[in-house]
Amino acid sequence: MKWEIRTLEDAVRRVNGDRYADEIHDPLRSFKWKSEIANYHACESERVIEEAIASIYGISKDVSGDFVVADAILCAGSSKTIKAAQFKAEAHIIASAQALHSLCDILSGIVYWCFQLDSVPKPPPVNRLNLRAIHRALCTLPEYSATANLINAVILSDEFTYLSAYVNTTKHKSLVSSTLTASFEADYRNGMRIKEFSYTDHRGIMSPYERKWSHDFLFPENDALRLKLVAIGNSLNDHYNGKTAKD
Repeated sequence: MKWEIRTLEDAVRRVNGDRYADEIHDPLRSFKWKSEIANYHACESERVIEEAIASIYGISKDVSGDFVVADAILCAGSSKTIKAAQFKAEAHIIASAQALHSLCDILSGIVYWCFQLDSVPKPPPVNRLNLRAIHRALCTLPEYSATANLINAVILSDEFTYLSAYVNTTKHKSLVSSTLTASFEADYRNGMRIKEFSYTDHRGIMSPYERKWSHDFLFPENDALRLKLVAIGNSLNDHYNGKTAKD
């Protein structure tokens, strides 16, 4: 799914004027940049592990030898190469998550200025914008219900809930460690695995989160969340489609 950010900026400039278009100019480009940063760190988190194992065993990093990888993991405690790779991979996991989480705040600002929420009776504080604050504001404005519903879908999604808990914990409380692991519980899997943790959310409710393979977190889950965010962006384009300054 693609979001035509230039089309949105041009539409806002045409309908609402330079001030509002200028407000979203940098955030729109930041959204694309941060999305690419999140993907870069996700890919790097897997590359450093693959290359470390390949360097030790003299095999191609594209070779998926289950027992070779399992042996490398079992020897991780005595291998400086594996230890260093695990440290780098963990740093990339955290960086990817933080970059993706910031997309939500960037998008909140874009929605704020696109819908001129600075002019509503009780505007959300511009220095504390997030998806929940934007959703509360849009719920009082029926003309923006399509975007409000898409934002609510993000807020209620498992992907956003886990991402927010993980980022807020690693940023403000403590490290949620990730370790190189091999599992024979069902189908064989290996790679970095994020340990279980608990997080108390904005309502004061503490929720436990089970351990998770970092690949699942950084790729299918966060890709699904990214698509939901792009859908919100496209709803802005749809809102302005065909509008003129007189509308």
